[in-house]
Amino acid sequence: MGANLSQEIIESLRVLGLDRGASAADVRAAFRHLAHVCHPDVAGQNGTQRFQKITGAYALLKGLSTEELEKLTKEDPPQPDVEQGHPPKTLFDWYRKRAARLDEKQARSGENSEYARREAQRRGVRVDLILDQYDQRLSRHLEQLELNRDEGMVECILSRLKSSIPEVRCLALGRAGAFISREDVFQAVTDVLNRWDVDEGTARLVSGLPLDSGTRCRLAGDVAGHAASFPNSLLTSLLGLRQTEGKPDLSLMERYLSTVAPDGVALIMRHWPAGQSPSDATLRHLLASNDPQVLVPVLSAMKQHFPRSATNHKRRLAMLKEHPAPAVRVWGRVLSEGAAKEGRTEKERSSV
Repeated sequence: MGANLSQEIIESLRVLGLDRGASAADVRAAFRHLAHVCHPDVAGQNGTQRFQKITGAYALLKGLSTEELEKLTKEDPPQPDVEQGHPPKTLFDWYRKRAARLDEKQARSGENSEYARREAQRRGVRVDLILDQYDQRLSRHLEQLELNRDEGMVECILSRLKSSIPEVRCLALGRAGAFISREDVFQAVTDVLNRWDVDEGTARLVSGLPLDSGTRCRLAGDVAGHAASFPNSLLTSLLGLRQTEGKPDLSLMERYLSTVAPDGVALIMRHWPAGQSPSDATLRHLLASNDPQVLVPVLSAMKQHFPRSATNHKRRLAMLKEHPAPAVRVWGRVLSEGAAKEGRTEKERSSV
């Protein structure tokens, strides 16, 4: 099929009088130039067949870029049968001969050159109008073909995203990026994250989707209830923890603190901005855990980024000084002492 297409491309270039290496601009220029000569309004009915031939060639070449033309014609074209005395002919050869005959006829008949110029100009305007209309119809036709092709691709992606086979879903995710702005594709990706366990391969594909900030936050909010099963790579992407522009959505990060696994809590706490604190309700929920994997990153972030919040949790911090894990005991003692000191300082300021 590739060889046949290559030969068709080469033949279409020859019909337009072009050689391999022609650009997309050359194709358009050659078509319009030949159409002026071959259109039935100019050449009469004798030009109909030739006009159909060049329009067919133009329709094939129109949608190809210069790089695609070069790639599709990289193979050597078939050689002309010069031994039989039939050198290759192009429409340019025919045009030159016809122009010479018209010049000779005009010279013999003594036609008025100004009248001939006006007639040629009139015909040129008419042909230009016809060519513009044809070009618009052809563009609309090609756009419709592209739209139909996209619809077929979307249907295939949506079908595969519903598959129970992880490999099939991953194949669809790899092709979903071009259509992620469509609501049906976005919802299908959301369903994948909500319905199935997410492995590293799926996480990598979802993280690679071209989502703007608003769409990313929307996706993160829609799948927050299943965040406990998400790898940290997907959490990083959904929450924008490594974005270089803008600030992370603290409300979304706080929401995830209540749903993610312990290593997810540690990840979010590492990226928690200084000077900001989760709500007391969220901190109370986290500090109520006995898991050192949760307590250590929370206590560490509390000390480094929002130490004043410790005064609201003095009772729990005092209890953590007796925790079995050494790291939790250390952080509990440090924060308890800091909370007590802050309390004394606040009391002194109030008395003054």
